[in-house]
Amino acid sequence: MKPPRPPIVVGVVIPVYDDWYGLQRCLRALARQTYPRELLRLRVVNNGSSDWPADPAFPLPVEVFHHRRPGSYGARNRAARGWSVDVLAFTDADCEPTPQWIEQGVCALIAEDDTAVLAAGRIVLAARSAQAPTAAEQLDQILGFDQERTVRRAGFGVTANLFVPQQVFTELGGFLAHTRSGGDRDFCQRARLIGVPVVYAPLAVIEHPARHWQALVVKQRRIVGGRLALSADSLLGSLQVLFTSLRPVFSESWRVLACSRASWSRRCHLLLLVWLLRGAVLLEWFRLIFPAQQALR
Repeated sequence: MKPPRPPIVVGVVIPVYDDWYGLQRCLRALARQTYPRELLRLRVVNNGSSDWPADPAFPLPVEVFHHRRPGSYGARNRAARGWSVDVLAFTDADCEPTPQWIEQGVCALIAEDDTAVLAAGRIVLAARSAQAPTAAEQLDQILGFDQERTVRRAGFGVTANLFVPQQVFTELGGFLAHTRSGGDRDFCQRARLIGVPVVYAPLAVIEHPARHWQALVVKQRRIVGGRLALSADSLLGSLQVLFTSLRPVFSESWRVLACSRASWSRRCHLLLLVWLLRGAVLLEWFRLIFPAQQALR
């Protein structure tokens, strides 16, 4: 008979940049968690926000850190390194965890018994009007944040909903802080190299607003910048990033055309948006290969 498992202390890390209102929604959702309050710790990292109040108030106890250097991965490291917790739960200020988020994330980790794993939870993209999403919102719902597919096909989970044993985080030295996108993929790849896989946790759910068009464009441009930051500083490395960034246009086009819940006219509209997004990716790649150009944050 196995001895009883000791209590698991969970530390939630939330970087925030210019989203004070979203942070309040996120914290109110965390206040409704079913996980025992005495085993829950929260750290918020102000990543150089311009909308941060002079005298901030929070709906529950949190520790606040300030990390002014641009980049959410460095901000996450600032809060997570050296923290006396058993599990790190990463989410973003614009996310709204469901009440059982932490409980189910921890269950996904301990379900593997003594095997160390990372757990990537489900992300539900919610349009402002559930019955009438904009074309951009519907495109994001079709293509964005499919954690099950990402874990299965690419072997990583995004930090909007990721549970990491503190011991693994410490062993890996945290996220790469110099990139502004793609640090979650890199972290999970390094975890797999030491024998720590990523599992999908469908019951650990957070909600994320479906993006409008400009936000979709910015997101794709940030991804290109992150890939270039993580690639070898060479022409070959840059060309590989270009190929990797443009290749999804075919699978994305197919996923849009196969979306039975959209009319054919809507699917044609969404298909056009797919190609426009990849055009924006191409332009961003050309911009960033010139010296002294800064990636978006």
